[in-house]
Amino acid sequence: MNGENKVFLSINNTSRSEQEKRLLITLQRAGFDISSQIDNAVNATNESVKIEIQNSSCSIHFIGKKYFEDPDGVSVSEYHFNEAREKIEKDSSYKTFIWMPGKFDDSDADKKQLDFINRMQHHLSNNMILSRVPSAIQFVEDIKLIMGQQKKKVYTTSPADVFLICNQTDEKDVVRIQTMLSGILNFVKLVIVQDSDIDYEEYAAQQMNVSKLSVVYYKNASDWAFPFVQQIWKKVGGAAAKSPILFISDAAADNESKKITAPQITNFNLPIELIPLEIKVQFDALKKE
Repeated sequence: MNGENKVFLSINNTSRSEQEKRLLITLQRAGFDISSQIDNAVNATNESVKIEIQNSSCSIHFIGKKYFEDPDGVSVSEYHFNEAREKIEKDSSYKTFIWMPGKFDDSDADKKQLDFINRMQHHLSNNMILSRVPSAIQFVEDIKLIMGQQKKKVYTTSPADVFLICNQTDEKDVVRIQTMLSGILNFVKLVIVQDSDIDYEEYAAQQMNVSKLSVVYYKNASDWAFPFVQQIWKKVGGAAAKSPILFISDAAADNESKKITAPQITNFNLPIELIPLEIKVQFDALKKE
């Protein structure tokens, strides 16, 4: 992950439990850029911790049964939690993830730690997620999901009559379709290129929201087209999508039996020369509604 995904991890360095070890390894394997304080978690100065939290995109806190103090007699876990809480008050996009795995048996927990847990639970905000899932893998997957949603990229879009999408293998046909309708309809075209770092589904969803009609065309790329349309349909709201989707295949490629049945999706299998006419007919029908 890039620098935007640097996380502050609050675990005990001097006597890590097996769960803390698993959490650290799982985060590392998931590609998280973990704060340098992890190598000096207990002996880190308050100022260095404050800087690390300020420079992180989120904080992750393991809450166990043992109570650890810094040389000044302050609970390390509570200090980290309070610093994260202050960060949230200044930055509404900041997230704090707290892991208390499984059913918490407090029979052998330190009294001071139980007092801290009680204070912590009374100071949870909307940006603090307390998880009791038993697995470090599941906990980290939940973090990835939430942080991924938060960091959704915003693409440049343009209002359009028709948003025309195809795979690069069918680009020549799409250029022909667009040329035949040039001067009649306002187009935005998207050509899906293999191995690109663009999040095509996210870009397409954002452009669909400012387009009156969306068209996904394929001739040879059916293996790409079907899963793409299904995913993008879900992403734009399914039956509640703002604009309908025309899923059009070229009749010359023997695609007649391949259709998607869903609200807001209309399937067509036509010779290439008739596709521009059908797009115009469907667009005109929208204006009458």
